[in-house]
Amino acid sequence: MKLGTAVATAIYLLSLQGAFAQEANDLAPPPPPEVEEEEADAPAQPAEKKKKLDYCGPMSKKVCDGIENIADIGRETWKVGAMGAALCSKSAAIESTRKRRKDRIEYEEQLARLAEDDETFRYTPWEPSETNTEFAQRTANECTSNKEYWCSEMQLAAADIMDPDVQAETLTLVETACAEE
Repeated sequence: MKLGTAVATAIYLLSLQGAFAQEANDLAPPPPPEVEEEEADAPAQPAEKKKKLDYCGPMSKKVCDGIENIADIGRETWKVGAMGAALCSKSAAIESTRKRRKDRIEYEEQLARLAEDDETFRYTPWEPSETNTEFAQRTANECTSNKEYWCSEMQLAAADIMDPDVQAETLTLVETACAEE
């Protein structure tokens, strides 16, 4: 008897839950006109800021910041903008390589300290293929040559633009961004 009452109660509760769920799925009436007017007056959400990438040096950062809005000049500047994007991408990749090496060195130092504390821990240290000085010199040279190459290519591409106003504005922007200080 108790079991039958419990089953009947459970079925009744489940049917009520289904009825409430059905009410939740029903379409709501449209909001009153006053609410729609308030929503129209509400300020728009500010656009999310793009995360700035780290570049391999202050000159590359200056170039990337300087040519960031080159597409705003006109449709003819797409080639210059693509070259600027290549410069910035390579620069960010060089900086990423530097960060990975730094992180790896710090990690290896931590492992070496752990190995000293725990005698049962076997540790074979990582030996980089080049010294820190050689690595810094190589990446600095890559950064400089990357900037020089893409800046010269951007200047050539800007000179090929047919519209004289767009060409002048683009050349000025590229020369300002790529100028050595």
